[in-house]
Amino acid sequence: MLYSPNAGTLANFGLGMVALFAGVHAFQFLWGLPLQSLFQALGVYAAISILVLIQLRHHVPRKEFGAANRITLARAVIVALFAGVVGHSSMITDAGLWLLLSLAATAFVFDGIDGWIARRLNIQSAFGAGFDMEVDAAFILILAVLVWEYDKVGAWVLLAGVMRYLFMIASWPVHALRRSLPPSRLRQAACATQSMALLFALCPIVEPFTASSVNGVALSFLIISFGRDIFFLLTTTSPTGDSL
Repeated sequence: MLYSPNAGTLANFGLGMVALFAGVHAFQFLWGLPLQSLFQALGVYAAISILVLIQLRHHVPRKEFGAANRITLARAVIVALFAGVVGHSSMITDAGLWLLLSLAATAFVFDGIDGWIARRLNIQSAFGAGFDMEVDAAFILILAVLVWEYDKVGAWVLLAGVMRYLFMIASWPVHALRRSLPPSRLRQAACATQSMALLFALCPIVEPFTASSVNGVALSFLIISFGRDIFFLLTTTSPTGDSL
């Protein structure tokens, strides 16, 4: 059975778009970013919203959007703000880059808080987990593009950003890959490690060799995590329980 998002959910996504407009205009004021940056940010925010709302159709909607999902939505706004910078990084000063990194660090902290709040208030949901995953995937992709754009790491770093989407494409012909995975501490650690490695590489004081070395290790960890999940789905008939 498919469910439609309620008015409260749509209103929250609408408020997120208002916040995004304000953030992009602030960036344009600070660094003179072109109008294209607004379209990029809105496009990424819309893509995340559509993916999440499609997932929501398969879950019984809650009456309230929930505090945890609002925090995840704030992360989605930050991710979209970063998307507006792609292609215009030469316009960002070193001081501006530190500002962006502080925003990214805020999003990283929020990534831990939203799950904690969901567990604390007993409002965990498959929808919330999916929302969190899509925001994580989009953020890693955009950070990878920026790291490459700043010439800190070679084009191979983009693999970190597209792995989630390659997995989604592979799941179309391979039905086993569409099944739900159990929670995994290894998966969480790999995602967090890759995000931190990309943020580290964006720091103005970090040299390309160091950035490449750190991200090479992080990407290897991420590949191992994806490979483990794929093997699990292809060899297990009914994934249940926790995994390490």
